[in-house]
Amino acid sequence: MDRAGQRSVEIANEDMRRAQRASGTSLQEYFRVGELLKGDGRAAADALGLVYYKTSDTPVRLGRVTIEIDPLLAKAQRLRKSVITGARLHDQEAQKGSRRGAWYFLTLTYRDGSDSSPRDVSELLKRMRGFFNRARNRRARWNGEVFRYVWVGELTQRLRPHYHVMVWVPKGMYFGKVDQRGWWPHGSSQIEKARNCVGYLAKYASKFTSVVAGAFPKGFRTSGVGGLNDESRRELRWWKAPKEAREALGGDADIRKTKGGWFDRLTGVFWPSPWKVTFAFGRTIAWKVIPL
Repeated sequence: MDRAGQRSVEIANEDMRRAQRASGTSLQEYFRVGELLKGDGRAAADALGLVYYKTSDTPVRLGRVTIEIDPLLAKAQRLRKSVITGARLHDQEAQKGSRRGAWYFLTLTYRDGSDSSPRDVSELLKRMRGFFNRARNRRARWNGEVFRYVWVGELTQRLRPHYHVMVWVPKGMYFGKVDQRGWWPHGSSQIEKARNCVGYLAKYASKFTSVVAGAFPKGFRTSGVGGLNDESRRELRWWKAPKEAREALGGDADIRKTKGGWFDRLTGVFWPSPWKVTFAFGRTIAWKVIPL
């Protein structure tokens, strides 16, 4: 084997080891659960998703539950949950605090010939937050107000990104058109008062499918939530955790992801996930072993 071929093998091995470290299991481990069966019996059991382990001299009949994960579909589902739940929590906070103001929606588009960058939305929100904080510091009536926002990306028919941003505007504060202020120098903007902030964002979040996730420019964020209080951020993390982790750790848990499972940051209780993930030939496979 020449030097170039040897290097290709080394790179392939490095990629495999990296995938194994990320997933916590290997392809060999995935297939090892069927070692006790041979020949036709092995094939029949595999067809049924069945495997056999051996403890001492007593065979234990087990089943392997296998799910193939579409990473782009999973990304789209996470986005919808994050955006819709974030909008709901923001609206609840505004109502509980008896804040006087309204939700406004910005639609941001790029002009023809304008380049887009992954930081365009972040830079806009940074400028809006700075204006918000300076205005709040000048008026006692706005004490306690925070800059609240939720945004979601979308693609045009030309596969160019544009964005829908929900912001909370206290009564008496005026943002104006962000493109005219120079905060969005990439194209045009529209701003309008919203009657149903959750429904508006849910409409655009539902358009974010696996196809959109795959076509979105690499390196670009596709959504964001900011300005929630500590309790609402805890609740948002709770809803984004797997259903099994939520049931195991309880409704008041502050659920965080860690290697091998999830844990409650408030109590330190750890829930080991029964699921393992294996990457094989470009496919993502989640699986767990269960007794039959």
